[in-house]
Amino acid sequence: MRRAMGVALALLVGGLVVAGEAKEVTGTVKSVAGSTVVVTDKAAKDWAFAIDSKDTLIMAKGGRHKLDKAKADGKMPLLTDLIAEKQQVIVKYTEKDGKMTASEVRVTK
Repeated sequence: MRRAMGVALALLVGGLVVAGEAKEVTGTVKSVAGSTVVVTDKAAKDWAFAIDSKDTLIMAKGGRHKLDKAKADGKMPLLTDLIAEKQQVIVKYTEKDGKMTASEVRVTK
């Protein structure tokens, strides 16, 4: 895959140890706060996903540069540095105990 199309950025990728079958939602980011991303799908349904800094893979154009700059400054980028409202995303997630946790968020636009 071409780097210009998107750069994979792992906040800190580890083995995802969450029970359940992986599912997928495509939509528009409604909000990003703390470690939660809310996505609205085509049917206008809102989906709230927990983002785990150790296990969630964030894929966004320019993400590698943001990660490198943050590391050079001795920091980790915030979720809001990588994902913004009104962006189109594909979220792969698992559900456990009624909580949806994103395993991957791919920013498409």
